[in-house]
Amino acid sequence: MAKAAANRTNRSALSRQLVTSELLDKATELFAEKGYESTSLLDIATALGISRPGLYNYVRSKEELLGMLVEQVSRGLAEVLEQLSGRADLSPTEKLTTVVSLLVRQRAEHPDQFRILDRSETVLPEPAGTEHREAKRKVLREIVTVVEAGIETGEFRATDARTTALSLLGMCNWVAWWFSRGSDVDAVVDTITDLAIAMVAAERSSAAHTETARTVDRIRVLLDRLDPQR
Repeated sequence: MAKAAANRTNRSALSRQLVTSELLDKATELFAEKGYESTSLLDIATALGISRPGLYNYVRSKEELLGMLVEQVSRGLAEVLEQLSGRADLSPTEKLTTVVSLLVRQRAEHPDQFRILDRSETVLPEPAGTEHREAKRKVLREIVTVVEAGIETGEFRATDARTTALSLLGMCNWVAWWFSRGSDVDAVVDTITDLAIAMVAAERSSAAHTETARTVDRIRVLLDRLDPQR
């Protein structure tokens, strides 16, 4: 009996998680198309194919939706990066590879979520605004920590760690603005990850220079495919 009840609870939690994820995607698509102020809860419910009362099972207001976005996009990522940076079994290069991959994939797969928060961060209702800003600071701190560790071990060349971290973040975040839906997410993740590691690598032998040039060539080809008018 207890096992059956636990299974039902797990299925219910998974179902709610899936609906919530779809809800956030639909809501942010509408926010991007119509604007936050012009989008109603009825619009969101209609896009999901449920009634407005049915939507209240998941969210009660648009402000609550923004809070859910902060939880998923900002706080969730900050917590993952905090756990990652503390892992003693991974080298700084492995940590940075994972960090960049996570950032790029999230921005490519859910670009509207990132763009809405980026555009609205100065007017986010409380406590979502404070939580979002703190999460952003935490993400930056964790990347700075990884870069500093790489410099200390000699894996990364000596640079200003904060400037390097901000540059890496900018490269990853910009994906949300230029990535085209339907494009190859894995190819973008691999290319930008390679480029990030090449950017911070300490030693650049002739072989490393050759590989960096190849990486740059790959990203140019990828961008040409995404935007034929370039």
